[in-house]
Amino acid sequence: MITYTHKTHPRSRSIKIRIGPNGEIVVVTPQFVSKRKIDKFVIQSEFWINQQLTKLTHMQSFGETKNQLMVFGEKYQKEIIFNSNSKIGIKIHQHKAIINPIENSVEKITSEVTRFLKSTAERYIIPRTNQLAKKMSLEFNHITLRQQKTRWGSCSSQKNLNFNWRLVHCSPNIIDYVIIHELSHLKYMNHSKKFWEMVEIYDSEYPKHRGWLKRHGLTLG
Repeated sequence: MITYTHKTHPRSRSIKIRIGPNGEIVVVTPQFVSKRKIDKFVIQSEFWINQQLTKLTHMQSFGETKNQLMVFGEKYQKEIIFNSNSKIGIKIHQHKAIINPIENSVEKITSEVTRFLKSTAERYIIPRTNQLAKKMSLEFNHITLRQQKTRWGSCSSQKNLNFNWRLVHCSPNIIDYVIIHELSHLKYMNHSKKFWEMVEIYDSEYPKHRGWLKRHGLTLG
């Protein structure tokens, strides 16, 4: 039986399963749903749960291992230091990612790495999206960066763009493809022939970039 955490929500109308960035499985239900019914639902959803866990593990492992960190397609060796005279955080120097956490614990080191990746992704993806939108003569409303479990990016009918901050692991040409893909949805909210023609205008190598992303387990909206 799959191990999960059970939570109730007063506005919940059905049983739902959520998988956190750390792989934690959370089952959210209305109040007074029996454990037997929840267990049955989890068993029935086992295939889907394992699919999502595989995608999550694949995405995390290609961009970060115990000893290495990948940023913009380049691999850096992690080096942990504890220096009270140096700034807390991460510094990229030559082929190293030098980590100076606030304290010597796995939790704090992980927190610093996550904060660095999110911040780096935000500083790159947001201005790059604005540049490409201007080049494509397109307008959008908002950009949100989050760690999405199954998508690299998406575009809503309200012209809001969502990007997975773990795109920061990818090379710039892959990031450009994801941005161009989602911007193209501002004009074509489908994957029609015209949509792909538009993508190709701004990324002539999109089939190669699309294939690379597919091999790494997540999808595009």
